Amino acid sequence: MTERCPVVFVHGLWLHASSWGRWVELFAAHGYAAVAPGWPGDEPTVHGARERWGSRSGHGISQVTEYYARIAGSFTARPVLIGHGLGGLLVLTMAAQTHAAGVIAIDAAPVSTTAPTRELTAGLGAAALSRDEFRAVYGSAVSREESDRLYEQWAIPAPQWALHGADTPDILASQSGTHTTNSSHGPVLLIASGQSWRRAAAQHTSAGPGLFVAASDVADFPDRGPSLVIDSGWRPVAESCLSWMDAHEL
Repeated sequence: MTERCPVVFVHGLWLHASSWGRWVELFAAHGYAAVAPGWPGDEPTVHGARERWGSRSGHGISQVTEYYARIAGSFTARPVLIGHGLGGLLVLTMAAQTHAAGVIAIDAAPVSTTAPTRELTAGLGAAALSRDEFRAVYGSAVSREESDRLYEQWAIPAPQWALHGADTPDILASQSGTHTTNSSHGPVLLIASGQSWRRAAAQHTSAGPGLFVAASDVADFPDRGPSLVIDSGWRPVAESCLSWMDAHEL
């Protein structure tokens, strides 16, 4: 088998890195060296992250971006970066920094479009979602039963810095150091779920104001919601990523 690119998965807010587990197994079965590291300070398990949720508070957006950039740069070959939600914006940022052979951003979104409108209860520098809030953010397109199950499996507190504007596209742009279209990175796929603002966002070729990353392709899953990478319909989304990577010989 031809040696394939490494793959690095980047999770978004309120989800543990282990939520990528099935993706890692599927990509490994297709010959990819796939990893899903948590954000710096993340505990290795969902239970640990819930019990010790203050461990993430000392790391801001620049530290998270630099952390994943170091991981991307640690391979002998440039990896493919796959991110979801805020993780999608992070991988687009790293695309602008050319730390990737290819990038897939799934429902890439700043927190301003996903955070609950009420003030979250803070604890040790982090904030947790209730089941109802998780359903509003992630589980709106699946049954209540499935949304609650996903909450129990994968939901963890988010650091407070991520809920107060530190993760906006403007800030990410300042981290990337680029304000013009950068064509030296590999191909970029933007995937959007069915909610109208996400579809509209996917029609643009920038990760945000001042951060321009030209998309090679856009894929839309009109009947899906923001839980599309973790819910029972995850596999068609993952297989579409694999097909796109094959088409680009990644």
